Amino acid sequence: MKKQLASLVLTFIFCFTMVVPGFAADTNLSVAEKIGAMEKILYGTEQTGSLIQRVDSLEDDVYGALTTDAVLTRVDNMYDYLEGTPDSGEASFATKLNVVEWRMNESMSGGPAKNRIEAQEKLLYGQAQAGSLSGRLEELLKLASYTDGNVPVQQVTLPKDSVFKITFTKEMSTKMTRQGDEVNFKASDNLYVNDVLVLPKGATGIGVVKKVVQPGIFGKDGRIDITFTHIYGVDGTKIPLTVGELAQQKAESIAGAAGAAIGGMVILGPVGIVGGAFVKGNSVTIPVGCETFVQTAEDISLQGVVYQE
Repeated sequence: MKKQLASLVLTFIFCFTMVVPGFAADTNLSVAEKIGAMEKILYGTEQTGSLIQRVDSLEDDVYGALTTDAVLTRVDNMYDYLEGTPDSGEASFATKLNVVEWRMNESMSGGPAKNRIEAQEKLLYGQAQAGSLSGRLEELLKLASYTDGNVPVQQVTLPKDSVFKITFTKEMSTKMTRQGDEVNFKASDNLYVNDVLVLPKGATGIGVVKKVVQPGIFGKDGRIDITFTHIYGVDGTKIPLTVGELAQQKAESIAGAAGAAIGGMVILGPVGIVGGAFVKGNSVTIPVGCETFVQTAEDISLQGVVYQE
């Protein structure tokens, strides 16, 4: 009877810890979900093993040592460090890594954080370095002009209908592209809210091909309809996008007669190419380097980097 009671108590405690929300960036995530989210940030995929083993492995990689707090506290503390919270007043791990890439390459590559840190180290030192990921990131920050490792941040709101230019990084055509294909693009310029950087040049974005219309009879041109879903802010926040009237007007005012209207948007050609897209025999090709304008679909709160001379 005592064994059965103890088993029930342990089961209740385990189930309770799986659903108790933490105090970090997303309070709706369970402990298991936070662990999975952290693994995706660092490695790209969720790992196997017990929850305790996975927490130990995360701490060893991130801090270089294991902490002695209760498991719930360990998970919350590490999640808060990696994702950051509006009340912390400090740049999150994600923000710092994005700033390093932006300073070094004028881009944000995306992908697993561990791989991105190794890539920067190979670029600067010729090989990946040893030690904790947090320590290695701090060293990279020093080389990126943040000598004390402190990145000044501020919580700001990027207003709805903020218009900015994007550059396509993957070619599309009515001959090869299909409905449902991923669309890849990046921010063409830095975007600020007052003096706070919210979207660095090179920030990556994702869209999807909504529809591909093949060339038809009687001179009917092909068409590629695109839904721009989001772009990643400097803190990793997904910024929802759309192509509304303001974005269309901006593109039309810059393009003039050189732009090409494709799927309800105006495409601007890359340097050296006249026109925004190639239209040959009524088929359409949007080369890498073509640009257009998008706008934010809603007000979005995110952690930006305060501009410093």
